[in-house]
Amino acid sequence: MHLRNLSNVSNIDLRSENEFKKGSIPQSVNIPILNNDQFKKVGIEYKKNGSDAAIALGHSLVKGSLKENLIHHWTEHLKKNPKCLLYCFRGGMRSEIAVKWLNDCGVKVNRLKGGYKNFRNWVISQHLNIENYIKDWIIIGGLTGSGKTDFLRSFKESIDLERIANHRGSAFGIRDGGQPTQSNFENILTLDYLNHKYEKLILEDESRTIGRAGLPGFWYQKMQSSKLIILEVDDDKRAENIYYEYVYDELNNGVNEDILLEKYLGSLNNIKRRLGNVVYNNIKDLMKSAFHQNEKEIHKEWILRLLTRYYDKMYSYKLDMRKDFIVHKGEIESCRDYINAML
Repeated sequence: MHLRNLSNVSNIDLRSENEFKKGSIPQSVNIPILNNDQFKKVGIEYKKNGSDAAIALGHSLVKGSLKENLIHHWTEHLKKNPKCLLYCFRGGMRSEIAVKWLNDCGVKVNRLKGGYKNFRNWVISQHLNIENYIKDWIIIGGLTGSGKTDFLRSFKESIDLERIANHRGSAFGIRDGGQPTQSNFENILTLDYLNHKYEKLILEDESRTIGRAGLPGFWYQKMQSSKLIILEVDDDKRAENIYYEYVYDELNNGVNEDILLEKYLGSLNNIKRRLGNVVYNNIKDLMKSAFHQNEKEIHKEWILRLLTRYYDKMYSYKLDMRKDFIVHKGEIESCRDYINAML
C-alpha cells in the first residue's frame, strides 16, 4: 500500500497512548501493545540493561488474559478492516511481536515498513519544495464575514483548511474538541492534498497559522502567490453572517449562553491592546448587553464594530500587498461564475 493511501483504511497504531496523541496516521485506531506506564518501564529497562532485558520485561508485563484481550481487540478490528496494517514507531519490535502473536492465532496481517517514523518523514518531505505543489491553486478571499467558508465548501475541488485545523481562523475561532497537534494537522493536510483528484485546488485565504496549526512554509508561500478571488459582501450582511455562525448556531446547538459570553470576552481580551481601551470597552459593553437581552441587532452592532475596527483593517493591509494576484472581485454569484469558467 502506498503511503498516500494509508488513510483509506483504519490501521492499528500499537504505540502508547501518549505517542499516539502526539501524531498518528489519519483514521488509525490506537490499541497499544504497551500502555503509557508499561512503555515507560520498558524504556528504562532498555537504557539500563539493553534490548534483551527490555523485551523480557515487556513479555512479563503483557501476558495471560491481558495478552489475550489485546489479541481479541486487534482481531476484531482486523475483521472489520481486513486491509489494515499494524505499525509502531519504527516498524520494529512492537509491531513484529504483535504480528507474531496474531499469526500464532491463525490471523494474517502485515505491518507498515518503517512504522510511523517512515510515514512522518514522508509527510515532511512533501513540503520541502514549492515545486511539489503541481496543481493550479485558486484562493478565495474577502473581508471577515463574507461567507468564504460556505462558498468554498460548495466546490468539490476545495480543501477546507479550517476543518482540518478545527478552528475558524480568527481570534474568536476556537471550536469545541480542541485542535489537532501540529503533526496531525500536517498529516491530514498532506493526505488530503495528495488524494485530491482535481487539476484545480480551491482554498480559503488564511494566515500562516490557523489557531495553533501552522501551514507548512512552502504551502503558505504557494497560497500567497496564487490567483486570488475576492468576495464582496456589504457590512450588514457580513455582521449577520457572523451573528448566525458565532452566536445563533452555537446557542441553538445547546451551548450555554453564559459560557459562550465568557468565551468571547476572553477572545476579546486577547486583542485588547490592538483595539485600544475605548474601543475594547465599547465592544465589551455591547457584547454583554446583547447576550443578556438576547437581542440580534445589538449582537450585530458589536460584531460590526469588531469587524470595522479590527478585522477589516488587518485584512485590507495584508490584501494590499497581494493586489497583483487578484484576478476577480465581485458578489458571490459573480465569483462563482468566474471560478466555474476556470474549472
